[in-house]
Amino acid sequence: MADSWQQAVQRPWGLLEVDPRPSEAQLRTLWQQIAAWKGEKAPLLVVPGSLADPIGPGQTWADLAHAWGFDVLLTLPQEAALSQGAAFAALLHQAKAHCLGWVLLESESASSPEEEPALIWQLQAHLGIPVVGRKTAAGQIFWRAEMLDLLSARPSSRLGAPLA
Repeated sequence: MADSWQQAVQRPWGLLEVDPRPSEAQLRTLWQQIAAWKGEKAPLLVVPGSLADPIGPGQTWADLAHAWGFDVLLTLPQEAALSQGAAFAALLHQAKAHCLGWVLLESESASSPEEEPALIWQLQAHLGIPVVGRKTAAGQIFWRAEMLDLLSARPSSRLGAPLA
């Protein structure tokens, strides 16, 4: 998904992959790498697992996203989108992390890829976080052009967008 995001949102990205349970030394090295770019690249941090996973005593990836100023782009399985979305929205709010939006992971039984399910609008209405794209069961990603246009138009004072 990171490759597709880099193509869709035209910025100089620096792709960073991390250990799901990084050591303090790994986090320090990661921060040094980001700082060395001096704003020339936006860090695109790919986090395996969940934004709620602990990365240290009392700290989650959501906390780190807030502390380091990262925007968050989350994947969300279609079958449990409303319940999982509500849980992640609460976590983001608690951590004071900013979410760019959801990428909806469609199941085999999803409607045609060209049709936008009503769920897209429900997620935004109930949780206040837009669906920016959908990934089909076959692995094809459909980005919502109007959402990407909005994201591209907004000034970015933040460092990057972790994909979780």
